[in-house]
Amino acid sequence: MASAPLELGSISASIRALGRWTRTHMIRTAIAVLVIAALAWWGWGALHPSVAEAEYVLGTVAKGTVVATVSASGQVASVDSVNITPKASGELTWVGVQEGDTVRAGQAIASIDDADAKKQIADAEQSLAQAKLAYEKDQAQAPLDYQGAQQSVSNAQSSLASTYTDTLNALASAYLSLPAVVSDAHDALYGYSLSPKKTQWNVDTLKAYFIPFAADSRDIGSFAEKAEQEYAAAKPKYDASLAAYKQLTYYSATSSIEQNLDASIDMATAVAQSLSSTVNFIDEAEQDADTEGVTLDSAVATLRTTAQGDLTTANSVLGSLEKERSAITAAKQALASAQNSFAIAQIGNNASGTNPISLQSEAYSIAGQEQDLATLKDDLADYTVTAPFAGTIASLDSHAGDTVSTGTTIATLISRQQVAQLSLNEVDAAKVKAGDKATLTFDALPDTTMTGTVASIDPVGTVTQGVVSYDITITFDTQNDAVKPGMTVNADIETAVAQDALIVPSAAVTTAGGTSYVMVVNGADGAADGSTIPAAGAQIERVPVTTGISDATEVAITDGLTDGQRIVAGTRGASASPSSGAAVRAGGAGGGANRAFGGGFGGAGTIRIGG
Repeated sequence: MASAPLELGSISASIRALGRWTRTHMIRTAIAVLVIAALAWWGWGALHPSVAEAEYVLGTVAKGTVVATVSASGQVASVDSVNITPKASGELTWVGVQEGDTVRAGQAIASIDDADAKKQIADAEQSLAQAKLAYEKDQAQAPLDYQGAQQSVSNAQSSLASTYTDTLNALASAYLSLPAVVSDAHDALYGYSLSPKKTQWNVDTLKAYFIPFAADSRDIGSFAEKAEQEYAAAKPKYDASLAAYKQLTYYSATSSIEQNLDASIDMATAVAQSLSSTVNFIDEAEQDADTEGVTLDSAVATLRTTAQGDLTTANSVLGSLEKERSAITAAKQALASAQNSFAIAQIGNNASGTNPISLQSEAYSIAGQEQDLATLKDDLADYTVTAPFAGTIASLDSHAGDTVSTGTTIATLISRQQVAQLSLNEVDAAKVKAGDKATLTFDALPDTTMTGTVASIDPVGTVTQGVVSYDITITFDTQNDAVKPGMTVNADIETAVAQDALIVPSAAVTTAGGTSYVMVVNGADGAADGSTIPAAGAQIERVPVTTGISDATEVAITDGLTDGQRIVAGTRGASASPSSGAAVRAGGAGGGANRAFGGGFGGAGTIRIGG
């Protein structure tokens, strides 16, 4: 008994130790569970990344100027001489300098025959004047064209409605005629007019009579089998199309009318074929009778006459129904053509018709001709060769009467003139010509920007490790003492300019199969540029376009779009291709859904035709 307090103390100590162990391991276990949960969460996120909802960024087609440039870097040099080359080709008509002459910057030193260039300008002016007269005439005619196109749509809709009415009448006539025809077709094979005791079908009576003579006559059984098979195929079609026809009313959907028309044509074809085979069967029986010297009952001739008359009726019904199908097709095409013409005669929702698409197209054409004329007039200055900077004529290489081109050296000019010497790859070099303007910046002078002019391009390239490059020289329009020889110079050379052009962001243009497209957004007129709309359910139209020149961010559009149209300028979130839920309509000028039969046959009613 004395050992009891010791045992109790030992047990108490064991319990306390167990508690410490449990608390320690519970903390470790909790930490482990948290680590495992965190790893699981991270793994789930890696395998199932969140996907932002795809959105379209809105933009607007707008007029502006796009300048295409070629960029290159080189060094500033102080040249002793530069070759003066012309910007145009032709015969030199005048050379106004001699070796040793001192010239100033911009001084004319030679002239090239510009007669053809002036004729091009005169022709362009005449063409522009004619285009403007035509535009004024079309402006006056536009309201009349609009009203006429609108009336043509109305007439085409009425014509299509009338065609559906004619189709219903033709169906009614068909189903008044065909019941007797189908009944006669049945009786010709399965009636009892040839059986004296009315116990055997006509088809079996004829077969039973002539089959014993099969060795001496043609096999009438095959004709009978064919007639029965084709009747068996025609009868269910007749029953089904008649039942469907009885559901038609004057207010039935046009699709239901066309569906019943197609089924009726198929049925009438089968009935006519069945009767044709029945006539052939009876003909065979009569021929076999002649061969065997047998006189047939007059009822056989009556069956043949009836079947032949019914065949004529079935063919007439078939021809009438096929005529209606052709009429519906023609009326639909006429309506589609009228709707397209009406779309061309208007723009947007302009009910007045005073600004149709055709006039916009003419206006764009006139603007293009004006720009081309301005370019021709600007190019006329190229027929006068000028000194790029002041200096002394060191040598004269061409004379009056010589034929020169853009690579011909007319004279060599000596001057202590600072220039930019750069190198272009063969692709960029093909875009640059003497006289192109350039913007110059300098690494060592970040606040200095100068302008210059391309003075010369080496006619022969230099090949280095298989890469072809061409050296060009750009003269500074002004001199700056801060610019030193050897400094790094960066040049952006203007190779083309599109003024007053329709422009869109480069990201808005996609190309597939050699054709460029822009996605036009419908129903977003009030949204600001740069705002977004969900891609899912967006009403967009994939419009083919013709692109012009582009810079780093914008593209000129020469055909396919109009000023002010809302477009998809970019996307955000997940892939926002048109297949991801947007309602896409392929389109072009004059696009629009054709309404087949605009009126009638669309509501509830109880008027029945036939049946």
